[in-house]
Amino acid sequence: MLASAGACFILLGLPVPGGFAKADSADTLDPAAARAAPVTIVANDNRTPAGSLRDNLLTLHLEVRDGIVYPEEDGGPGLPALAFAEVGRTAQNPGPLIRVRRGTVIRVSVRNPFRDSVLTVHGLGDHAGAPLKALRIPGGETREVRFRASTEGTYFYWASTGDRDIEGREWFESQLTGALIVDPPAVPQNDRVFVIGAWFQPGDTTLSVPRKDANMMVINGKSWPHTERFTYEQGDTVRWRWINPSRNAHPMHLHGFYYKVASRGTWERERTYHGEARPLIVTNLMLPGETMRISWVPERAGNWVFHCHFAFHVSHHLILARTRLQAGTHSAETGTSSPVPHLTDAKSSSTPPHSTSAVPHSMAGLVIGIHVKPKGSSPAVPLTSRQSRRIRLIAQMSPNRFGRLTGFGYVTQEGATEPKYDSVQIPGPMLVLKRGEPVRITVVNHLKEPTAVHWHGIELESFPDGVPGWSGTPGRIMPPIAPADSFVAEFVPPRAGTFIYHTHANEQLQMGAGLYGTLLVVPADKPYDPELDKVILVGGAGPADSVPALESPGLVNGSTAPPPLELKVGRTYRLRMININPDWRVIFSLSSGAAMARWRAVAMDGADLPVSQRKVVPAWLLTGPGQTADVEFTPSSRGDLRLEIKTMVAGWIIPMTLRVR
Repeated sequence: MLASAGACFILLGLPVPGGFAKADSADTLDPAAARAAPVTIVANDNRTPAGSLRDNLLTLHLEVRDGIVYPEEDGGPGLPALAFAEVGRTAQNPGPLIRVRRGTVIRVSVRNPFRDSVLTVHGLGDHAGAPLKALRIPGGETREVRFRASTEGTYFYWASTGDRDIEGREWFESQLTGALIVDPPAVPQNDRVFVIGAWFQPGDTTLSVPRKDANMMVINGKSWPHTERFTYEQGDTVRWRWINPSRNAHPMHLHGFYYKVASRGTWERERTYHGEARPLIVTNLMLPGETMRISWVPERAGNWVFHCHFAFHVSHHLILARTRLQAGTHSAETGTSSPVPHLTDAKSSSTPPHSTSAVPHSMAGLVIGIHVKPKGSSPAVPLTSRQSRRIRLIAQMSPNRFGRLTGFGYVTQEGATEPKYDSVQIPGPMLVLKRGEPVRITVVNHLKEPTAVHWHGIELESFPDGVPGWSGTPGRIMPPIAPADSFVAEFVPPRAGTFIYHTHANEQLQMGAGLYGTLLVVPADKPYDPELDKVILVGGAGPADSVPALESPGLVNGSTAPPPLELKVGRTYRLRMININPDWRVIFSLSSGAAMARWRAVAMDGADLPVSQRKVVPAWLLTGPGQTADVEFTPSSRGDLRLEIKTMVAGWIIPMTLRVR
């Protein structure tokens, strides 16, 4: 008999999940269950479909179990969670993969072993268009559903106790999710399925030993650098399906390449794009409950990453406790730090699998690593300095820039004299490059900790891409830029557009403190015109791991009260909107009085939109960190317009006036 929920939680000294069996002490539990070792929940790579398929009928028996997930090494630090399991098999995170061809009949039962909790399961049904009916399972009972999978797509099933929605699921039930994929009837599928997981336990100051908030984020049950690694050959077509059943939004960013979005959807329905209607982007904001199907071609050899662009979702703060005990601390007041934790600091006798250096980049959470093998020829040879335009970019600190906290920022050096060590620009100086013109950027580190720069959205070779300890090729891996050292990034920007440069080391602190800027690439025959090109850049307003997020609004062009933009009636302006705030989704909206204005969308993530997509639309845009969007706007009358830059969650609003004369 399955132990009642709460057994493993009490064994770990954690509170019993609310709504489950009322167990205030081990005395209320079955003694045999209390003595039993907690159930291991294994990571599921979503490669093996569950159930038994016979005569076009898939039969699957599921149940929910309570156990321990291991987001890092197997047998390492663990966290309590509920998970789906196929009856008679190991519990999995994410749950067992349901994958069938269109037309298959699916017969699935779900058992709820918990005596005092109703389990509500969503997503098990035909996705032909009507809302799916939830399956409510009383405690100790089993319910069955039967349906025909008539609609191809990327879906998922998920459960909660009681009537919680996806965003209401936190720690103990946050991993109750599994992928449900419906394939075409006769077309072989060569893709991979990824399910994002987020585990959050709120802190409790009423305990005798106060508990802080605890977080974990995983892809197919694992946190970087324990996520699966992928090897492709130059020129391959890569096809991925991504599912976000977590309570968080995730702007998913690909380094070095653009990807095409073939579909977006939810657990209930999916929208498919065809031809040039497929968005071509480097970052897609996935909201809670959303899915996407994407494809891309790795055109250049080397190591790359695909990751969430919320700084916290990939930060070393997500490394579990026994590893984090080895971590140093950072003083945001002085800008000094001891080393951030690396996985080689963990209490282990071996280096993590797939490490490319003794000290890999200190990220965790929602990251996967990609290795692209050269095809037919060796990787590209670095440019020679004689071919390149030279820029010297310096990362520096400014004490007391944010109250008592130190600001970080970039400056460029003009001439032979370096700028003063405490001079910074937030945001960094706009770098205006020409399409097709080689550039050689020397990044100098005047900080007191290592840093690196990522050229966000630029299609370039792997070595200068900016992920220290990872970017590059075997035998030539980019090192972190140590204090008082420098690194040379050489590349040729292949397309004109709006891009970003930003730190890719200790991102939550360094990016929040100011290490970001606009990277503008213009056609060789059309120079940047500040009269018609207007940049609106939203960035951090202080070290994001030192200032509570709800107390840290963004900065717009470096200010919480940005100066007006001066426009003229009848002229067409290109508004280049950039969100590189480490913490927040940001909405841009333009209005005149109570009426929303209209603008024409012309580019996304630096890529020009096809003519068919350049539509005049209401002037409202939701963005995630790492996204850029260009719109054209032609004011038709004199007066002041209000451009609002605001967050969805924190509630801060920064207005900017567009003064039309």
